[in-house]
Amino acid sequence: MNSSPDIHDLIRFVNEAVVYAQREGKESALIEFSKPNGTFTRGDLYIWAYDFDGINLAHPWHPEYQGNNKLDLADPDGFHMIAAMRDVALNGSGYVWYQYENPVTEKTEPKIAYVKRVDDTWWLASGIYGNDLRVPDDSPESVRKRLIDRVDEAVWYVKEHGEEEALAEFNDPSGPFARNESYIFAFDMNGTTRAMPFHQDRIGRNERDLTDENGVAIGAEKIMVAENGGGFFYYVFHNPAADNTPEFKISYVKPASSSLVVGTGTYLLDVPVAFPEEKREKMKMKVGDAVYYVHDQGKDAAIREFNDPNGTFSDPEMFIFAFDINGTLLANPYLPGLVGQNRLNDRDPYGKYPVQHLISNGEHGGGYTYYFFADPHSDYKIRLKLGYTEKTEDGLIIGAGIFPES
Repeated sequence: MNSSPDIHDLIRFVNEAVVYAQREGKESALIEFSKPNGTFTRGDLYIWAYDFDGINLAHPWHPEYQGNNKLDLADPDGFHMIAAMRDVALNGSGYVWYQYENPVTEKTEPKIAYVKRVDDTWWLASGIYGNDLRVPDDSPESVRKRLIDRVDEAVWYVKEHGEEEALAEFNDPSGPFARNESYIFAFDMNGTTRAMPFHQDRIGRNERDLTDENGVAIGAEKIMVAENGGGFFYYVFHNPAADNTPEFKISYVKPASSSLVVGTGTYLLDVPVAFPEEKREKMKMKVGDAVYYVHDQGKDAAIREFNDPNGTFSDPEMFIFAFDINGTLLANPYLPGLVGQNRLNDRDPYGKYPVQHLISNGEHGGGYTYYFFADPHSDYKIRLKLGYTEKTEDGLIIGAGIFPES
């Protein structure tokens, strides 16, 4: 880490700490985070940890905090920063601005913290000091906020003007909802497209069974998300601003009424989407072999084998993982600190709940879904992943995943 870390350094640092906790387990990680000379204490950049009740679990410069509730901790302006960080962590990740003492300069200075949830029980954060700190426009948190704000605007328009007028506006490629190379789309709960300004041939078409070029069920995913009250999903789609080139897209959808769902999306041009069919088929075969192994050897023996980093199903580029039907992780050979924890409410950096989609696909006979996850083959860098899951006879969700070719 350089002597003057920026926001991107901060994000990488916290992500590194979260992955460390997932690999080593909570107890070992907290010991390391508490050390003033530990691997996660680097000058004025360090990790602190709390549970969701506000109890401090680790702080290298304030060991007296450990075990105490710090929700009332306030900066000189009276801002309760730990309470604010806890609220951000409940949403997965984000930023908090406040004033705090710099252990290097021993002065109170402006600080921005990046906060990230580890699991349902605790979260981590770190921060940097500076007078001109802003969140990058391309950060996952900024992307999420832009999409949510645009959809909330469209939902308000439906409620104020009615569905008929709103759909006319959404379908106008020169209208107020088609701007900055983005647009509002709409569909009903059956999957019929109601608005698509740059692909108007799709209007009135039922796309419940629509899949993208990698086999991800776009139609089923967006309906599932809408039925759960709204949220994010990912797919590869033709970008009208780039000669309809297939590119990776993040979309956010939200019901505007009992009969209409509205959404918008954005393309991430630097995210590779090359998942060759040969590798996808190899992944399906590996999951099928693992499902058979459970049937042949029994659940307990299979779980032991799947958790063995030297086992027959463990390859950093494509390994088997397993969940129970309720979302508890039963096997992951490269992140053993997560095994035994319920991951149903996990969100990836852009806001998707991947475990919910992995389980749903397994329950419906098998399927693919995208999510962002740590790649053990690339020093646990967070990358886009294509996962495939199936369900065993006794209710296990068995899956594997692959990362894209650059």
